[in-house]
Amino acid sequence: MDENITDKNNENNEKEDNHEHEYDGIKELNNPSPMWVILLFLVTIGFSGIYAVKYFGYPNNRMDQVSEYKSSVEAQKLKMSMAADSKAGSLPEPAMIAAGEKIFKEKGCIACHGAKGEGNAIGPNLCDNYWINGCKQEEIIQTIAEGRPEKGMTPYKATLSGSQIKQLAVFIKKSLVVSKPVNGKAPQGVECK
Repeated sequence: MDENITDKNNENNEKEDNHEHEYDGIKELNNPSPMWVILLFLVTIGFSGIYAVKYFGYPNNRMDQVSEYKSSVEAQKLKMSMAADSKAGSLPEPAMIAAGEKIFKEKGCIACHGAKGEGNAIGPNLCDNYWINGCKQEEIIQTIAEGRPEKGMTPYKATLSGSQIKQLAVFIKKSLVVSKPVNGKAPQGVECK
């Protein structure tokens, strides 16, 4: 009796595993992959997706080759600018003032601030102790670099290096402020002491 039950179980199992395909006497059976193989396959697909996004990049993720190149170029420019700044900082003050005066004339600052920094209808007087955007040299550097677009002054950080901006600020602070031209514009801003 036990043999009949075993034979029936074997026949049922064969019918479940059989796909009803038989070619040249070979039956196709349903043999699914083990669960660990399926999970390993899915983990591999997930990992490859993450890897592709991280290392090949998607637009603007800053991980693609173009972004890496741009960041390395920016780092090199910053390094060169810092080297130039340290070199410019070692210049004696008269040399910095002379270089700043040259930049003042070449970059067209005279169009808004006048030939002697006296100011005109567009720009403020740079020869008095009244300042609109701060009195300290760092604030003058910031104003030159960032500009004041709302008042018509363009930012010069793209056209001048850090050392040139510093030279221009030294020229303004050390040479123009003490100059007192005859036709100076009326004071604007806060008096600096």
